[in-house]
Amino acid sequence: MEKSVTPLNGIVEPDFLEYLDKTFKRWQQLATQGVTLGSREIAKLTDTVYGAKLNARYGFEAVARREPDEEGQDRFTLMIYKNREAVENDPPLYHFTTPIHR
Repeated sequence: MEKSVTPLNGIVEPDFLEYLDKTFKRWQQLATQGVTLGSREIAKLTDTVYGAKLNARYGFEAVARREPDEEGQDRFTLMIYKNREAVENDPPLYHFTTPIHR
């Protein structure tokens, strides 16, 4: 069976979403093992997301945050929106988050 490389919602390629899913799952495992997620890993992912945004057929808007959640747990969150206007008005198309071990 051949994988589709057609962007989902005309926005994000399935392989890229798979990469993000695997990355965040690995980071979640590291947090449960007491390993701190470093700034280098976050910067590398941010650069990759920016490159994917530039290469996307219709573009998308990505918002990344590193901040504590309601319980005070540090988290890194990446949200992907259809476009810049959607950031203001709509929920994200895709949402990835991981705790960060301190």
